[in-house]
Amino acid sequence: MKTNPNFLSSMILLAGLAVASSSYATTAPGTITAFDNINPEADFSIRYKSWSDPAFGDLGWTHTSKWGSFTAEAGQLVTLTMQADDAGIHPGSTVWFRGDDDTAADTYVPDHVYSENATQFKYGAVDETTGAAVGNIVMRYVIHGYDQDANTVKNKKLRGITDKVNGRLVFKFKAPYSGSYIFVVGGINPDPMIDPTVGHNVKVKVVVK
Repeated sequence: MKTNPNFLSSMILLAGLAVASSSYATTAPGTITAFDNINPEADFSIRYKSWSDPAFGDLGWTHTSKWGSFTAEAGQLVTLTMQADDAGIHPGSTVWFRGDDDTAADTYVPDHVYSENATQFKYGAVDETTGAAVGNIVMRYVIHGYDQDANTVKNKKLRGITDKVNGRLVFKFKAPYSGSYIFVVGGINPDPMIDPTVGHNVKVKVVVK
């Protein structure tokens, strides 16, 4: 029976990531932008495949994605809008909730990679630079998806969303819990002419009411 070398490479990579994730060391994004009614908008500079890179098991990358936070009361309507300046960039995003069991500072996330459609956690986490204990990280999954308009990728697991506007992604959902939320924005399957070496601007707006 013939063996698919690409499949084996992917399995080895994923196994390595699983081992890395099982350690206690954790990481911190460079910046987590706080959104509220006074400051509802910001510009994020993302890399073209930072939310989902097929070369690395379709995982997202912490430090080439951009991060935001907001607070909401259970039942409030949250509208999260992401519009790339270049329509060839297709934003992807995931929202998580950080509740009472999340005892670490919200400046930390579990690893250098993240799964776009699942809860992220690390118990007894330590700062990867200092080795200091930071507590437990528990990011409860809320919603995820990516811009499907003019996007040749169709991944049911990652939830393509169409609204007839290339480069735009909009979430509308009722907050399931009261408290702090964190979200990530990155790129998935960019158009062929997109420069892979630079950041690409995405305008982000968060409305909670």
